[in-house]
Amino acid sequence: MSFARHRHMSCLALAAAAVLALSACSSSSPTATTSPAKAASGSSSSTAGPKTTSSSASELFDQLRKSGAAAKSVRIKGSITNGSITNKAVKVKVDIAGDRAGKNMQAIVNDGTGDVEILTVGGQTYLKADTAYWTKNGSAAVAKLAAGKYIKVPAGSAAGMGGLTVGTLLDQIFAQDISTAGKLNATVKKTQIDGVAAYLMTTKLDGTKIYVAADGTAHLLRVEGTKSAQTRLDFSEWNAVTPPSPPPADQLVDLPGL
Repeated sequence: MSFARHRHMSCLALAAAAVLALSACSSSSPTATTSPAKAASGSSSSTAGPKTTSSSASELFDQLRKSGAAAKSVRIKGSITNGSITNKAVKVKVDIAGDRAGKNMQAIVNDGTGDVEILTVGGQTYLKADTAYWTKNGSAAVAKLAAGKYIKVPAGSAAGMGGLTVGTLLDQIFAQDISTAGKLNATVKKTQIDGVAAYLMTTKLDGTKIYVAADGTAHLLRVEGTKSAQTRLDFSEWNAVTPPSPPPADQLVDLPGL
């Protein structure tokens, strides 16, 4: 298997996350009840954001967007189903934590073919996948050599993953035209997520839910799609993500031809 093919598969999973995160916030119409599930922990931050108010959806979204733009790091975890990238719906599980620029980031993605970890430390990127992933996208021989190990990604190949960062996801979710184009329902509801006070906004087209912390930070807590979208992304550790450590030397392996 060529590295180019493997890189394509990895990026496809992350691209699915980015695309659906954007489309979830660009769609919607309200549902009458809120059923918040368990919130991601660590939503507070020592860095104070703009004061959160519930005066209107457009104003709240603007506060949310400014808070996201000022954020230095965050963890994004959840699942996404998107059929627009492939011929059939693909459920992608993501757990991405790191700084906005992607210089220090850990992303674990599973698009149904196995776990893939993209680890970036100080700008150097490493890749780790399990036996199922390498067997399906490579061969049994490649899986025997590489499964569970980190592969150092050449700079040129890593550049292809550079757009798939925490910052990229946040910028797409907080696209400025969402609030100004009348895509949000005007009503903002007060609610709680696992005991945490929050504001709830919904989009007009299909009722996508956007939960915002009501603690004065205006941090995004969750984006939750409808049954048709089957999207749920939790946001935590705002400005508090610990930079990952490089993989131990005994967990590094070279792939022939890479």
